[in-house]
Amino acid sequence: MNGTMLALAMVAALGSMAIHMLVPALPQLAADFATNAHGAQLAISIYMIGLGAAQLVAGPAVDRMGRRPVLLCGLALYGLGALGCALAGSLPMLLTARALQAAGGAAGVVTARVMVGDLFGREEAAARQATLMTIVLISPALAPVVGGFLTALAGWRTIPAVLAVVALGVLALVGPRLPHGAREVATAKAAPDLGRLLSNARFTLATLAMASASSTLYMFLASAPFLLRDEGLDPRRIGIALLVVAAASIGGTRMVRHVSRGGHGLAIGTGLIFAGSCGAGLLAGMGLHSPVALIGPVVLVGLGAGVAGPSAMAIIVFAEESMAGTATSIAGATQMLASAGATLALGLIAPMSPWRLALAMLATAAVCASAGWRGSRAAKAYEAEQS
Repeated sequence: MNGTMLALAMVAALGSMAIHMLVPALPQLAADFATNAHGAQLAISIYMIGLGAAQLVAGPAVDRMGRRPVLLCGLALYGLGALGCALAGSLPMLLTARALQAAGGAAGVVTARVMVGDLFGREEAAARQATLMTIVLISPALAPVVGGFLTALAGWRTIPAVLAVVALGVLALVGPRLPHGAREVATAKAAPDLGRLLSNARFTLATLAMASASSTLYMFLASAPFLLRDEGLDPRRIGIALLVVAAASIGGTRMVRHVSRGGHGLAIGTGLIFAGSCGAGLLAGMGLHSPVALIGPVVLVGLGAGVAGPSAMAIIVFAEESMAGTATSIAGATQMLASAGATLALGLIAPMSPWRLALAMLATAAVCASAGWRGSRAAKAYEAEQS
């Protein structure tokens, strides 16, 4: 199973690498296309919108067609989109290619999560989702550093070029090794099942918690490069600073096995996110402006996201077991679309400042903590009924 988990993680990691590797390059990308910070942030927001919307197609396709065909087609599409980004001659061309790349990445994200549910039982789900997320986060954790060095060395276009090569390499090397997994067949009851899924409190609360947690973190990631640049950091140091937050997320995933035993994983993770956002607001309100003051509290947000993500996904995958792909895709789409909407809205706030960023993070973190606490209680109540 270790080889299978690694293969699935390699596929799933590509989706988030396209976000994190490009983040340190946003100031240079903005200069290249003669646009402002908001225009450059569209490269992140459009990708997240595409990654979210495409999951709504990928999820049902996984349930109907099987896991493997959807996954392999997605890898090929991701590689072509990344190549288009590297060759883009204008910002609209870049955004179109980013949407194509995101559509391919969505197939990998959905399929990997569902196949973990196929291969492991309910009791192991949270721990295995955490293992998947740990492996997935290793690449994006290093991605800002790699992206910063590539940008400083040869320009931002080397980033999508490298991603295209990596995607095609993964397609050739791990594609034949991926298991087919279980296949769900659609029935005439698809519409009623969807209604039951959307009325399932465990599903809706876990999805809301995951989406608001992601929104909190991605608002920071989209704004931090510009705020850190204003503090005198170059792209390489910005990448290293963001690595600290990613490392905290990895640390959070390693806590999941311990905190999920009592069913408290989701509540604990979302609580940490709220605490970190409060810390960011406190430091910004005190007028403390420095890279340490900006990054420090968000380490706690990253730690909480690492706990909350796998805990929420374990609830979502088993909310309606005959609709694992659909449930995962709706949750993933909600997560990405909410994050994209949050970053787009934040980009309209000018000029950006640590205080304004902290206020925005506090708003989404409050929703996150509330949904996480209620979702954790609903999941524990359901398990008590089933035992």
